[in-house]
Amino acid sequence: MRTLIPVKQLSTQQLDDLREYVEADLKKKAAIDHPAVKDWVSRQLLPWTDLVIVHAAQAGILTDFWGCGAQVASTLLVYVPNTALRNTQYVGIYGINIRDTNPAVIKILFQTGGGASTLGNWNVEHIYGQEVPEAVTPEYIYYPGNSIIQIQLLPNTVGKAVGADGVSDHVVLIGLICQPAGEVVSM
Repeated sequence: MRTLIPVKQLSTQQLDDLREYVEADLKKKAAIDHPAVKDWVSRQLLPWTDLVIVHAAQAGILTDFWGCGAQVASTLLVYVPNTALRNTQYVGIYGINIRDTNPAVIKILFQTGGGASTLGNWNVEHIYGQEVPEAVTPEYIYYPGNSIIQIQLLPNTVGKAVGADGVSDHVVLIGLICQPAGEVVSM
């Protein structure tokens, strides 16, 4: 797998091309699996609506924000808790943004249900030295329909307690979800 590339090293056109590539590839894979579906749409991946992230006082659609709870040094924290995709949902995660001044997360594991298989292992420490702590990769993490998504975060040896908003790190996963046009968006 290629490394994460800081977005400051890419042009706006390159970022647009990457998003369009992921979108087209997800639609192509979905159409192969479901030839009877005529129109596929994709949109930005959302933390509660799509992944059911429930850390840090997140309770549903009204608190649909990226954030994890208290972290313990060198201990994996389940960020996405074995979320099952519907048969007609396809997810592609191609980047990350951590919007904190002193983040603790140094590694992200993209896994299938219960950690049965690891699809990707991103070390994110190198993006903290960037002016904008955001990075992308052309080799996106892919979850087809009926997948069970589990994502775990590993904090450094310091660990981190929650702040006033109930969040320790705001780990934003940059990705798309593709599904048939007209399907209900929320879970």
